[in-house]
Amino acid sequence: MNKKHKVCMYLPPFAGDYSGVCSALFDLGGMICIHDAAGCTGNYTHFDEPRWYGSHSMVYCTSLRKVDAILGDDEKLIGKITKNALERHPKFIAIVGSPVPNVIGFDFNGVARAVENRTGIPCFGFPTAGIKGSYYDGILMVYSALSEYYEKNPEKREPWKDGGTVAIPGISPLDMHQEVYDSLCGSLSENGICLMQEQGMYGSLLFYQYPEKVTLNLVWNQAGLAIAKAMEKKYQTPYIVNFPIGQKQMSSYLELVREGKTAVFKVLSPKTSRRSGVIIADSVIGDSIRNFLRSENIDCKLYTIEHEDDVSTYLSDEDTILSVVKNQKDLLIADPLFIEFSGGVKDQIPFPQYSVSSRIGKNSYWNYLDENKWLELKL
Repeated sequence: MNKKHKVCMYLPPFAGDYSGVCSALFDLGGMICIHDAAGCTGNYTHFDEPRWYGSHSMVYCTSLRKVDAILGDDEKLIGKITKNALERHPKFIAIVGSPVPNVIGFDFNGVARAVENRTGIPCFGFPTAGIKGSYYDGILMVYSALSEYYEKNPEKREPWKDGGTVAIPGISPLDMHQEVYDSLCGSLSENGICLMQEQGMYGSLLFYQYPEKVTLNLVWNQAGLAIAKAMEKKYQTPYIVNFPIGQKQMSSYLELVREGKTAVFKVLSPKTSRRSGVIIADSVIGDSIRNFLRSENIDCKLYTIEHEDDVSTYLSDEDTILSVVKNQKDLLIADPLFIEFSGGVKDQIPFPQYSVSSRIGKNSYWNYLDENKWLELKL
């Protein structure tokens, strides 16, 4: 959000950087310790993590108390984390920040090193605060920290398992809900494309331990694009941006995947469009939807609240978000919370994003990969 307009009067705060870190680590088999007094942990598990209920992932609150914060009793924290880690044997440990530890100058990296020395388990400190950055920044922090660590400490890596070498970097249920993600992954698997991620999982620890073995990155969200660009620069790994909607597009997309070169999956704007609209979404997801609508002679302008990029207009604060929503008259595709503020728009399509409306928008989820669903809307 724009620094001049930090306070939101009508919209809730969107998922913060600590939620991005936790989301990226959730499926990797580690122990995630959120250093706070329970507020941020509850906010993440209850409102920013749809996989939490029924999962076996190790997400803990360090139960930071006022006296510990004042006295800086790091030994107590180190002892608690060490004891739990030696009992549960996680693949790694992550100590994730919240506002209070940042205010008191808590040394995340120093404590992480102390825990690793005692347990022998890779340990990472993430100085997140939930104030400045978004979940996008948290996802990038995970890639940077884990890939650098395992590059410097190859003996800490798991043995390489022969399997898929096509990866989906940076993907998170905060951007793409499970039904859509599983559907896309399933279509690729059915067509002989082997992914690094196990079925139903958003991430793979091997991706961070052996990034040089990735032969192709499929970019399905903005965070993934930033990671893919970094990997292309360092490892010359090609990547494909956007994903297909409908069977017709899937055939063309598979051709690009099999070709294995850097590309953007794109449908050109129609010479004449029968109507126009606005999409507010992650720019990669939004651009993929825009591609499909272009094939239906509908041209949309794309806005994003995540991060500034080349294909979308960045909405930096609440005022600009509400201005776009209120002034759109023909077609609006956006999170249900944004649609609440629309004026006399002709057609509105709820497009819930978990990072925005959390569980509030859950009943509005639909599989936007199914072209028949779009036909039912009679746009």
